[in-house]
Amino acid sequence: MFNKLDNAVSRTIDYQGASYLHFGGTAYLGLNTHAGFLDLYQTGLARYGLNVGTSRSNNVQLGIYEEAERAAAERFGFESALMLSSGFLAAQTAVSFLGGSKTVIFSPDCHPALWPGNSRPALTTANFEAWVADTVARINGHSGTEFVVVSNTVDNLQVAIHDFSGFSAISADKTVYFVLDDSHGIGILRGHYTVPLRANFHTVVVASLAKGVGIDAGIVLGKQAVVEPLRHTGIYLGASPPSPASMYAFIHGAAIYSKQWDALQANISYFQQHIRADCRTAPGFPVACFSQPGLYDLGVKNRIVMSSFPYPLPTSPLLNRVVLSSVHTRGDLQHLLQVVNSVA
Repeated sequence: MFNKLDNAVSRTIDYQGASYLHFGGTAYLGLNTHAGFLDLYQTGLARYGLNVGTSRSNNVQLGIYEEAERAAAERFGFESALMLSSGFLAAQTAVSFLGGSKTVIFSPDCHPALWPGNSRPALTTANFEAWVADTVARINGHSGTEFVVVSNTVDNLQVAIHDFSGFSAISADKTVYFVLDDSHGIGILRGHYTVPLRANFHTVVVASLAKGVGIDAGIVLGKQAVVEPLRHTGIYLGASPPSPASMYAFIHGAAIYSKQWDALQANISYFQQHIRADCRTAPGFPVACFSQPGLYDLGVKNRIVMSSFPYPLPTSPLLNRVVLSSVHTRGDLQHLLQVVNSVA
């Protein structure tokens, strides 16, 4: 229904002469229309231009990229960072390079960007907890010694923050690289990387920054010894980098990120304290999943647009999700709660 829009989608959607509150999308911090963040972006545009079409191996390079990678590593708490033009490239770079001759194991809800080629990996179970137990047994019983475990950190559709602590049962003589897609957690969640801290475990985080971070770029984060070799891969060297203006906004937007994060957490807390309808939520995560039929239509009748699509198959019932943002007001949340709590 709400397609072919000709203006930015943020707190509201203007459609056919009517205004609807928007509780969907992935602009969790509302940066796509934030005046201060747009000002930073425009400053970057004026200084660096629209884009850089040359590769990372060109003899002429802007310094903003190394500066952004240093800032990202520090901000997200890792030794090293790589910035690429998309989350897809970041994921493919990490998985293809680290996979090599190692045994690669994929979790049930891996994003297609993590798959090798276009083929969905074979799975033994669709349940994450059961998959962890199966993977531990598989690794411990395998004759090989090096493994790559690939997973999302968050199931943003079913609303779950994955717990990796069960991997502590892996034998100490097995080296495991955990490639974790944090596209829906980075910039939003904190302290949710639960891979056990062990000498034989290496955590590598990949992510799209187009969601919580609000820029069109991808990132790889990890220990310097693991991440730095990726700079010499064909994908990193051959692909054009992200817009330098986005790097400028990322570097200089720390105060804006912090303020928007505080506002989002306040909205999440208010919503989760007052929701009465049956739904799935997770602490600090701005998404709620509802299974009640007719909720989407009820929302539209009350000038609310939420995320709604069949899942997991095109023939499945609609999966209705409410996505909160920093830009939602207390009045917005009260109206939303009045509508969704009416189906409790």
